[in-house]
Amino acid sequence: ILELLKMATENNNKPLFQRLPTTIIPTHYDLTIQPHLDTFKFDGSVNIHLKVKESTSTVELYAADLEIEKAQLQSADSSSQDGSIQMDTEGERIKVNFSNKLDKGDYQLSLKFTGDINNKMKGFYRCKYVTPSGETRYGGSTQFEPAKSESEFQDDKSWKVTKFDRTPIMSTYLVAFIVGEYDYVETKDSNGVSMKVYTPLGKKEHGQFALEAAAKILPFYAEYFEIKYPIPKADMIAIPDFAMGAMENWGLITYRETTLLIDPKFSSMDQRQRVALVVAHELAHQWFGNLVTMEWWTDLWLNEGFATWIEYLAVDKCFPEFDVWTQFIADAFARFLVPDALKASHPIEVPIGHPAEIDEIFDAISYSKGSSVIRMLHEYIGDDAFRKGLHKYLKEYSYKNTITENLWSHLTEASSKPVNDVMSSWTLQMGYPLISVHEQQLNKQRVLKLTQQRFICDGSNDDENLQWKVPITIFTKSQSDVLKVLMDKPEITIALDNVEEGDWIKLNKKSIGLYRVKYESKTLERLNEPISSKVLSPQDRLMIQNDVAALCNAGHESFVDYLKLLRAYKNEDNFTVWKSIASNIGDLSTLLEYTNYFEQMKKFRLDIFSTIQRKLGWDAKPDEDPLSAMLRPLILGLVGKSGDQAVIDEAKHRFQRHLAGDLIDPNIRGAVYVLVSRYGDEKTQEELKKLYATADMMEEKSRLLRSMGQTLKPELIKKTLQFVFEGDNVRMQDSISGLAGCTSSKVGRDLVWKFLKENWTKLKERFGEKSNFLIYFVEYGLSDFADEEISNDITSFFDKANTPIVMRPVKKVVETIHMRSEVLKRDSKAIEDFFVGNNI
Repeated sequence: ILELLKMATENNNKPLFQRLPTTIIPTHYDLTIQPHLDTFKFDGSVNIHLKVKESTSTVELYAADLEIEKAQLQSADSSSQDGSIQMDTEGERIKVNFSNKLDKGDYQLSLKFTGDINNKMKGFYRCKYVTPSGETRYGGSTQFEPAKSESEFQDDKSWKVTKFDRTPIMSTYLVAFIVGEYDYVETKDSNGVSMKVYTPLGKKEHGQFALEAAAKILPFYAEYFEIKYPIPKADMIAIPDFAMGAMENWGLITYRETTLLIDPKFSSMDQRQRVALVVAHELAHQWFGNLVTMEWWTDLWLNEGFATWIEYLAVDKCFPEFDVWTQFIADAFARFLVPDALKASHPIEVPIGHPAEIDEIFDAISYSKGSSVIRMLHEYIGDDAFRKGLHKYLKEYSYKNTITENLWSHLTEASSKPVNDVMSSWTLQMGYPLISVHEQQLNKQRVLKLTQQRFICDGSNDDENLQWKVPITIFTKSQSDVLKVLMDKPEITIALDNVEEGDWIKLNKKSIGLYRVKYESKTLERLNEPISSKVLSPQDRLMIQNDVAALCNAGHESFVDYLKLLRAYKNEDNFTVWKSIASNIGDLSTLLEYTNYFEQMKKFRLDIFSTIQRKLGWDAKPDEDPLSAMLRPLILGLVGKSGDQAVIDEAKHRFQRHLAGDLIDPNIRGAVYVLVSRYGDEKTQEELKKLYATADMMEEKSRLLRSMGQTLKPELIKKTLQFVFEGDNVRMQDSISGLAGCTSSKVGRDLVWKFLKENWTKLKERFGEKSNFLIYFVEYGLSDFADEEISNDITSFFDKANTPIVMRPVKKVVETIHMRSEVLKRDSKAIEDFFVGNNI
């Protein structure tokens, strides 16, 4: 951690962020904001109640992008003095200096200020919307939160003024107010909490699904935490321009339209599940983050990791048909394993020197690894102890700040287990272990020797020799009881009794433990049968192939071993298992595009996916389960991209019928758009753009935007990039979807890199040099190359680009390209021979 602190200081060439002194405590803010949406300006005033604990002549406050016009201080005896204002733009703060010293006591500081309603989707910013009559208007959105509206009235200047009740004690980042025109639907949950979902004008029915989900989830949390929701209302609002997925402002949660709104007729099943999960995540924050807030950004991982874990718990309770705990393995657990195997990774707990570093640090490690750590901890101590400790923690720190160790302490007390001792190795050091399994059969006893070492994606050695306290679970063909062992040393030996010579064994049941497993070839071969017969759970089937793919990338295995293993999955029917296979096959395919036998890889994909494609077909069956509805477009897209002409022709046919008014099932619409874009011409692209322009649902616009760049024609990819980034065709928040679509082919990746180099300065100016969109452009745009020359070009370019926020992402991209390049050198000939030997 000290080394990371040193690196942060050296890399940014500036001192670590200095937090405000604690000698002055703000106890209340009276805030007035007057927006001027015609000029995109605002002015306002604030009266801050202060308690001075030590004599001083300076009051220091955080402030960004404001012009402070006047500062005046009033003491308890009603005497007042004006202050001089000293701005620190880099440190995002102001100092108000007074000629007379402030003694201990109570004061009120009044400030008047002005600022811009910016277009960067941060602070107080403007958002554009279109009324049902087609008129373009602007609203405002920010991060300040009202608790309850009291009254509205008109004054003599025709301003609408809204007053709000006093909030509870809370962090200022959780406050929000919105200016604009919205419809809404409303209800009360079973505990009487008022709930509204605000939607664009004319679309109130699009808020009904989220409202009903929230009305189920909020009482579930109140019962689980044994603490009622702390304030009278829990409103949610869809913002037309929004940089994040959602923000947990207390009592007024803000969302992108695509994470809150569901069209009853035209939203896909995947979209419904996504809305349920995001709503559950944000509502969890009302307790874990809002009621109890981290002491500093270093512990933000705990807020996000916990909310990510419990969103699955809540959705599984309220929507069991989605089988979300299996999906957790693909979407959270397996997701963090990839970046956390990079040397450029970071621990979950990273000291945050400056708030500007948050976007750089809080990524899949914080959310997905954080939630996986919480899931492992929950399993380790059990649900009863977990809930008991959690309740006491939330009670003790309600309306207060806290740190990670405080939660560990309460869970230790509730469970009588050494939580802090076990968890520290997972939160304070980067990476995770690879458990290698060596076995020996002695009569009816299977003796296992387990060793642990850090798993690094390119197979290189761990110079630090990191070790973890690993909760190992083992089960076998003949023994359903799970053996549990805490591995707290580099090597352990375990003897399993009554295991026959041919019996399979499996580690890490349902992937609770944060580790990958490397089996000997005979041990892995024995798992083919329980995979094929589905004796193993979907979670276990998923991670066997996922681990093998990662081991192949690292050089511990050959990718031929992975291709052979996939034959055991030909009769697989689980959506999430296929999603993981599709992801790994997709990664390998982008690599083999750089060979002369990519067509053989496409034929292999057809062989693997054809059985499930024939079973699913094109159209939904009566009373079909939600997972089949989500699996169908995944498989259709893969089979179509692999060159199945019948699927391609049917996609084109359905697209033409769609244009004529016979609308495509929303569940497969995205797959159809991708295939017609990939195999279509310029006319097809124009038709997609027309559909985009006329679509009034952001979910539909996103589907269309992701498809456009997936054409294989270079000139059309260039036009897609122009469409996305030039003019106002595409909202800034959606630009990454358009760019990512363009990277789906070898030629597209080259054009994206060229575009980024030529337009980087413009992108920094448009999005802001500290924008997390710059991170997305680097990571999504450049990670699929496999050429060290391009890697060197990327390094050279960004060394001169003066964009500190992408320094870590660039290192991750360069390390990933190196890994992929080494795979090609090592395995390319063997994969080609495998295809030839199997007549593919």
